[in-house]
Amino acid sequence: MKKALLHLILVLSLFKLQAQSGQLSINRIEQMPDLPFPLELRDWKAVAAAYDNYVFDMDKTGQYLPLSRTGSQGQFNYPDNIPLFMDSYVGAAAHANQAEAINIIPAIVGASLIGIDKSNQNGQNWVEKNKDFFNLKNGQNVYLNNYFTSSGNDWWYDLMPNLYFFQLRSLYPTAVPEFDSQFLTVADRWLWAVRQLGGSTTPWQIPDMNYRAFNLATGQPLATGVPEPESAGSIAWLLYTAFLETGERKYMEGTQLALDFLAGWQTNPSYELQLPYGTLTAARLNAMEGTNYPLQKFLDWCFDRGALRGWGAIVGNWGGYDVSGLIGEANDGGNDYAFVMNGFQQAAALAPLPKYDKRYAKAISKWLLNLTNASRLFYRDALPQANQDSYIWSSVNDPEACIPYEAMKEKWEEKTPFATGDAIRGGWAATNLSLYSGSSVGYLAAVVSETNVPEILQINLNITDFYGDNDLIGYMYFNPAPETKTVQISLPGGTYGMYEAITETVSEQYWSDMAELSIPAGETRLVRFFPRGNRPEARDGKLYIDNKILDYHYQYDYTLNIRIKALSVSQNPVLTNADFMAYCESGNLNPEDAAHYSWYLNETVIPDVNGSTAQLIAPAEPGKYILKCVVSANGQSVQDTLHIRVVDHIPVAPVVEGIITSNSYTAVNESNTFTVKIVPAPDEILEYEWSVSSGSLSQNNENSVTWQAPSNPGVESVTVKVTNQDQLSTTVTANLLVKDLSFSAQQPLIWYPFDTDNRNMAVDRFHATVNGASKTDDPRGEPSAAYRFTSGSNIIYTENHNDLNFEDAVSLSCWVKLEQFGSERYIISHGSWHQRYKLSVTPEGFLRWTVKTSNGVSDLDSSEPIKLNHYYHVTALYTGYSMELYIDGSLDVFKAFYGAIQPSTKPLTIGRMDNTETLYALRGSVDEVKLWDKEIPAPQIEQLKNQWATPSGIEETDIIALIYPNPADGYFIIKYSDSEKVSDIILTGYDSRQILSGEICRNDHRIEVHLPEMVPGLYIVTLILDNGRRVNWKLMVK
Repeated sequence: MKKALLHLILVLSLFKLQAQSGQLSINRIEQMPDLPFPLELRDWKAVAAAYDNYVFDMDKTGQYLPLSRTGSQGQFNYPDNIPLFMDSYVGAAAHANQAEAINIIPAIVGASLIGIDKSNQNGQNWVEKNKDFFNLKNGQNVYLNNYFTSSGNDWWYDLMPNLYFFQLRSLYPTAVPEFDSQFLTVADRWLWAVRQLGGSTTPWQIPDMNYRAFNLATGQPLATGVPEPESAGSIAWLLYTAFLETGERKYMEGTQLALDFLAGWQTNPSYELQLPYGTLTAARLNAMEGTNYPLQKFLDWCFDRGALRGWGAIVGNWGGYDVSGLIGEANDGGNDYAFVMNGFQQAAALAPLPKYDKRYAKAISKWLLNLTNASRLFYRDALPQANQDSYIWSSVNDPEACIPYEAMKEKWEEKTPFATGDAIRGGWAATNLSLYSGSSVGYLAAVVSETNVPEILQINLNITDFYGDNDLIGYMYFNPAPETKTVQISLPGGTYGMYEAITETVSEQYWSDMAELSIPAGETRLVRFFPRGNRPEARDGKLYIDNKILDYHYQYDYTLNIRIKALSVSQNPVLTNADFMAYCESGNLNPEDAAHYSWYLNETVIPDVNGSTAQLIAPAEPGKYILKCVVSANGQSVQDTLHIRVVDHIPVAPVVEGIITSNSYTAVNESNTFTVKIVPAPDEILEYEWSVSSGSLSQNNENSVTWQAPSNPGVESVTVKVTNQDQLSTTVTANLLVKDLSFSAQQPLIWYPFDTDNRNMAVDRFHATVNGASKTDDPRGEPSAAYRFTSGSNIIYTENHNDLNFEDAVSLSCWVKLEQFGSERYIISHGSWHQRYKLSVTPEGFLRWTVKTSNGVSDLDSSEPIKLNHYYHVTALYTGYSMELYIDGSLDVFKAFYGAIQPSTKPLTIGRMDNTETLYALRGSVDEVKLWDKEIPAPQIEQLKNQWATPSGIEETDIIALIYPNPADGYFIIKYSDSEKVSDIILTGYDSRQILSGEICRNDHRIEVHLPEMVPGLYIVTLILDNGRRVNWKLMVK
């Protein structure tokens, strides 16, 4: 403070308690105590600073340390970038190989909010490293939870990384050159999703967003699993932010479409943490744009228990600790489960809200006091050792107790409360100390500060109002005490006037360094500070200072005026003299209101058009025109304009449907031919420009070109730019799979024929266990030679083993027949996408191959849905450079993907996600399951569908009395019945390759076979009898 300046004291006039009558209640918060007990507030800024110092220290030593590391330059999406890896939990199973956006970006945002410059900290630009979460190389073109993954599985994992990125960009607007283009692309992608889900302005149509996720690659929503309709809120936040930054009306329209969906939703949509951001967006639009979104309903939803997964605000006292205000599973039945990250994020989202609607100041500030107090319980130093499950590691390695537990249960093994999480039980980590949770602590630390009165918090209304109205300093205070309290408010340099919004009092004095504010018992005060100079001025229901808004609802004016939500046309530009449609969607009108619409073109009224939809004719002369619509109702009128371009000719880019390749894959150093597929327009003249990522082209300016593949296998790309006479162009790109065909067939690690038993025919280990599945016909019609799954209790599993957790490559194959879709159906899984890999069928019938590597999670879907009640032979590969899916021996789809396959703690399962989850169980049949710990060659894949452990119609019988030794080492002997004559013997490999065949002589019904040098493994011995019958025997060769 400047000691020379006089500390002036402001004591606002004391109002009676009814002065808070303008406040609206939130029922769930009303159930919380005004003053939680015991009141023990941590220094959250110190916690956030300690956390930042700890998790970004790459030189830390100790068990499970360090928690972060850098990768290799150019490892993911940008050749100049060095990515950051950070464990999501202490003791993560994938230690040093995890990188989740929901962990890393909030860690950087949170630290920045408390004043740490993460763009230049200890010589590192941590901000720039985040740009790799923009999934550029795989074409997703949004921020996702890993550096190389796909959208479409879980909306909060797909949307929140983008929201965190927008926050990061607001703090570092010029730090990373790519941020601006990424920002616009992200906004456009999610606006496209809104439109794909049915959102439209021509005419106005609200999208259906009641889905679990949206796949940005296919344009299709995910209809199975627990839906996440609250995601409309985070999309609205993103699009309104884009509107504020660009002023483009399309983003404002998308914002309203998303919020209209939420406003019309009838049940609580809360799922995780996206609803509070949508609620803040609704409050901002109501204040700044004059909308009328049901803020009370949205806020009630943020705190009440929702039915989707029991999500809401905790109310109560657990074992002598007030825990009200925490966010999580709020069951109110003795089994609540609170999560620390969700409270941190909800605080960040809702703290600015009273700035836009002061009627909720008391409710929000009271809740924040409860949350701020109870959040300490997630940290090691707040509970006894017996009430937490990772105490020893924390006490040894985290002296400042800055890494929290993921969650806290109301009761666990007769202890209450109990700090814990899902990681240990899920097998994801050795502790439940959670970085993805603790990374958000900086948000709470920035929002709340202690004051000179222990029970009164200073709540910053601006710090987490990203891209918001932050020109004026704003704080909020709640006094939970039974008597008036006076708080001291520290101010930055300068002299300020103060406006208190709840009592609508403008101070008569100015302050420097510090002001004092008296707050009556049980009341809230919301103050805004403005530079000394002009006095506040009221107009149009708002209070201004130098055209900056002090109070959006001065004199508690919540009057609604009619407004125009969207003015749109069916086409723009439009041809001269052509018909087109215009649409004007009005807002804040009741169904019974008689609204009149007047349409103008260049200020000339268009006659005989007076509805919200207008069929118009473009002028005969080309040029730029202004279309205007005026809406009048209830004595009010409002107007909006749209610029329209009228032209004689509308140039259209060439219509290119794709690139046709002669072969589905190309052998190394071999050639392939590419042809661009065009939909020709009349008199169109086209030019072609081809390029490839590797290899060489014979020419590059024809409709068809020949390509020489490179000498190494991989996924390459070919691009063609097609330009017409209007100099408009269309560019398309296709991926190219380059395969090494020179290596031989590979022996499987597992082969389950399921003909007679559940044993592994490849080696004498990894035998399967069958529970509930029943025998059925195999693809050949052979009875009882495959397994059928009819319920969630049916499963075939193989116990997990280190040798099944190989990391370089994986190949698997099987026959599968689906009898029912309805939800995602798991065929084969080893820890699912959460841990390792899975082969499944989507609700729409597409085969889906999913792999989790050190680079993230990636899905590969078949090109077409499969048919029900039909057997398909499916082979799925992850090679270390690609994911590949083959159907009936032919390559169907592939994509580039990299990294080490992550380990699993779960059994290898057939027919289920894992040994506990039953929701996605298979309804159908599986046969001939094979697994390799390496890539298998394409020629072998082509033959797999023809390989059977027991050829059709042939059984092992007692005609052979003995085959020994088995396993064989260099030779074997067959003794057979004297009632049969043997004419030939054939030894066949696992890849159907014939090893030996020759005429034999019967010698006392005994045959001795000496083996050539051969790969150890499983082989089939076939005896051919004189009558033509074949008899088979399985032989293991050492």
